[in-house]
Amino acid sequence: MSGNSRMVLLQIRKLLILAVAAGIFVPAANADPWLTYRNETYGFSLRVPTDTFEAGVPRNPEVGNVWISHDRKARLLAVAGPNETGGSLESYRRFVMEQAYAGARFDYTPVRQNWFVLSGVKGDQVFYERITFVCDGRYIYGWQLFYPVSQKRHYDRIVEEIHRNYRVGNGEAGSCE
Repeated sequence: MSGNSRMVLLQIRKLLILAVAAGIFVPAANADPWLTYRNETYGFSLRVPTDTFEAGVPRNPEVGNVWISHDRKARLLAVAGPNETGGSLESYRRFVMEQAYAGARFDYTPVRQNWFVLSGVKGDQVFYERITFVCDGRYIYGWQLFYPVSQKRHYDRIVEEIHRNYRVGNGEAGSCE
Protein backbone atom coordinates (compact mmCIF):
# COMPACT_ATOMS: atom_id res chain seq x y z
CA MET A 1 0.00 0.00 0.00
CA SER A 2 1.44 3.37 -1.00
CA GLY A 3 2.02 6.16 1.49
CA ASN A 4 -0.76 8.24 -0.09
CA SER A 5 -3.22 5.33 0.11
CA ARG A 6 -2.30 4.75 3.74
CA MET A 7 -2.92 8.43 4.52
CA VAL A 8 -6.34 8.39 2.88
CA LEU A 9 -7.24 5.18 4.73
CA LEU A 10 -6.09 6.86 7.94
CA GLN A 11 -8.38 9.80 7.13
CA ILE A 12 -11.31 7.45 6.65
CA ARG A 13 -10.40 5.75 9.90
CA LYS A 14 -10.36 9.12 11.65
CA LEU A 15 -13.89 9.71 10.38
CA LEU A 16 -14.97 6.60 12.23
CA ILE A 17 -13.33 7.79 15.42
CA LEU A 18 -13.82 11.57 15.32
CA ALA A 19 -16.80 12.29 13.10
CA VAL A 20 -19.88 13.44 14.87
CA ALA A 21 -23.01 14.56 13.12
CA ALA A 22 -26.58 15.57 13.63
CA GLY A 23 -29.24 13.13 12.57
CA ILE A 24 -32.89 12.49 12.93
CA PHE A 25 -34.09 10.58 15.96
CA VAL A 26 -37.38 8.81 15.54
CA PRO A 27 -38.98 7.55 18.73
CA ALA A 28 -39.93 3.90 18.61
CA ALA A 29 -43.53 3.06 19.37
CA ASN A 30 -44.64 1.95 22.85
CA ALA A 31 -42.20 4.05 24.92
CA ASP A 32 -39.27 1.84 24.02
CA PRO A 33 -36.04 3.37 25.39
CA TRP A 34 -34.44 2.79 21.97
CA LEU A 35 -34.47 5.54 19.35
CA THR A 36 -33.66 5.11 15.69
CA TYR A 37 -30.95 7.35 14.28
CA ARG A 38 -31.10 7.94 10.52
CA ASN A 39 -28.37 9.68 8.58
CA GLU A 40 -30.01 11.61 5.76
CA THR A 41 -26.87 12.02 3.63
CA TYR A 42 -25.81 8.38 3.49
CA GLY A 43 -29.08 6.69 4.39
CA PHE A 44 -27.88 4.41 7.17
CA SER A 45 -29.74 3.81 10.43
CA LEU A 46 -29.23 2.17 13.78
CA ARG A 47 -31.04 1.96 17.08
CA VAL A 48 -29.55 3.67 20.13
CA PRO A 49 -30.60 2.97 23.74
CA THR A 50 -31.38 6.33 25.32
CA ASP A 51 -31.31 4.87 28.80
CA THR A 52 -27.57 4.27 28.26
CA PHE A 53 -26.41 6.89 25.72
CA GLU A 54 -26.83 10.56 24.91
CA ALA A 55 -25.86 12.17 21.62
CA GLY A 56 -22.48 13.88 21.46
CA VAL A 57 -21.83 17.37 20.12
CA PRO A 58 -22.24 17.47 16.31
CA ARG A 59 -19.20 18.41 14.22
CA ASN A 60 -20.19 17.24 10.75
CA PRO A 61 -23.87 16.61 10.08
CA GLU A 62 -23.08 14.81 6.85
CA VAL A 63 -21.19 11.71 7.98
CA GLY A 64 -22.72 10.33 11.17
CA ASN A 65 -22.95 10.69 14.92
CA VAL A 66 -21.41 9.73 18.24
CA TRP A 67 -23.09 8.84 21.49
CA ILE A 68 -21.50 8.84 24.94
CA SER A 69 -22.77 6.71 27.81
CA HIS A 70 -24.29 8.56 30.75
CA ASP A 71 -21.40 7.41 32.93
CA ARG A 72 -18.92 8.60 30.23
CA LYS A 73 -17.23 5.18 30.04
CA ALA A 74 -18.61 3.94 26.71
CA ARG A 75 -18.74 5.42 23.20
CA LEU A 76 -20.83 4.51 20.17
CA LEU A 77 -19.99 5.90 16.73
CA ALA A 78 -21.70 5.49 13.37
CA VAL A 79 -20.40 7.06 10.15
CA ALA A 80 -20.24 6.69 6.39
CA GLY A 81 -18.22 8.23 3.60
CA PRO A 82 -16.64 7.68 0.21
CA ASN A 83 -13.82 5.17 -0.14
CA GLU A 84 -11.41 7.77 -1.49
CA THR A 85 -8.53 5.34 -1.99
CA GLY A 86 -10.55 2.63 -3.69
CA GLY A 87 -8.93 0.13 -1.32
CA SER A 88 -10.42 -3.32 -0.91
CA LEU A 89 -12.39 -4.62 2.05
CA GLU A 90 -9.48 -6.89 2.95
CA SER A 91 -6.86 -4.12 2.80
CA TYR A 92 -9.05 -1.86 4.93
CA ARG A 93 -9.64 -4.67 7.45
CA ARG A 94 -5.90 -5.31 7.69
CA PHE A 95 -5.23 -1.59 8.10
CA VAL A 96 -7.80 -1.26 10.93
CA MET A 97 -6.44 -4.34 12.71
CA GLU A 98 -2.85 -3.08 12.51
CA GLN A 99 -3.48 0.60 13.25
CA ALA A 100 -6.46 0.79 15.61
CA TYR A 101 -6.26 -2.56 17.34
CA ALA A 102 -2.55 -3.37 17.48
CA GLY A 103 -1.99 -5.56 20.52
CA ALA A 104 -5.68 -6.39 20.91
CA ARG A 105 -7.06 -9.85 21.56
CA PHE A 106 -9.68 -10.60 18.90
CA ASP A 107 -12.65 -12.76 19.93
CA TYR A 108 -14.94 -12.45 16.91
CA THR A 109 -13.79 -11.57 13.38
CA PRO A 110 -16.24 -12.72 10.68
CA VAL A 111 -15.68 -11.58 7.10
CA ARG A 112 -18.36 -11.68 4.42
CA GLN A 113 -18.45 -10.53 0.83
CA ASN A 114 -18.97 -6.84 1.64
CA TRP A 115 -18.54 -6.51 5.42
CA PHE A 116 -16.46 -7.53 8.40
CA VAL A 117 -16.63 -7.33 12.17
CA LEU A 118 -13.72 -6.91 14.57
CA SER A 119 -14.47 -7.54 18.20
CA GLY A 120 -12.24 -8.15 21.16
CA VAL A 121 -10.42 -6.56 24.06
CA LYS A 122 -7.68 -3.96 24.09
CA GLY A 123 -6.50 -2.97 27.53
CA ASP A 124 -9.56 -2.55 29.73
CA GLN A 125 -11.91 -1.82 26.80
CA VAL A 126 -14.08 -4.15 24.75
CA PHE A 127 -14.54 -3.08 21.15
CA TYR A 128 -17.00 -4.10 18.47
CA GLU A 129 -16.66 -2.60 15.00
CA ARG A 130 -18.62 -3.41 11.89
CA ILE A 131 -17.50 -2.10 8.49
CA THR A 132 -19.54 -2.48 5.31
CA PHE A 133 -18.52 -1.61 1.76
CA VAL A 134 -21.37 -0.68 -0.61
CA CYS A 135 -21.70 0.41 -4.23
CA ASP A 136 -18.92 -1.91 -5.36
CA GLY A 137 -16.65 -0.60 -2.60
CA ARG A 138 -17.08 3.10 -3.40
CA TYR A 139 -18.58 3.88 0.04
CA ILE A 140 -17.62 2.70 3.52
CA TYR A 141 -20.16 2.46 6.33
CA GLY A 142 -19.29 1.61 9.89
CA TRP A 143 -20.24 1.60 13.52
CA GLN A 144 -18.17 1.00 16.64
CA LEU A 145 -18.92 0.50 20.28
CA PHE A 146 -16.20 0.78 22.95
CA TYR A 147 -17.00 -0.06 26.57
CA PRO A 148 -15.29 -1.20 29.79
CA VAL A 149 -14.63 -4.92 30.24
CA SER A 150 -16.27 -4.56 33.66
CA GLN A 151 -19.58 -3.66 31.90
CA LYS A 152 -19.38 -6.36 29.22
CA ARG A 153 -22.61 -8.11 30.18
CA HIS A 154 -24.64 -4.91 29.86
CA TYR A 155 -23.09 -3.74 26.59
CA ASP A 156 -23.01 -7.13 24.86
CA ARG A 157 -26.83 -7.02 24.76
CA ILE A 158 -26.66 -3.55 23.24
CA VAL A 159 -24.19 -4.74 20.58
CA GLU A 160 -26.57 -7.54 19.62
CA GLU A 161 -29.53 -5.18 19.26
CA ILE A 162 -27.58 -2.63 17.21
CA HIS A 163 -26.15 -5.38 14.99
CA ARG A 164 -29.62 -6.82 14.32
CA ASN A 165 -31.13 -3.45 13.43
CA TYR A 166 -28.26 -1.66 11.67
CA ARG A 167 -29.06 -0.78 8.05
CA VAL A 168 -26.54 0.57 5.59
CA GLY A 169 -27.47 3.08 2.92
CA ASN A 170 -26.84 3.02 -0.78
CA GLY A 171 -24.20 5.68 -1.27
CA GLU A 172 -24.49 9.43 -0.93
CA ALA A 173 -28.06 10.72 -1.34
CA GLY A 174 -29.21 7.14 -1.87
CA SER A 175 -27.34 6.65 -5.12
CA CYS A 176 -24.25 4.68 -5.98
CA GLU A 177 -23.56 6.99 -8.89
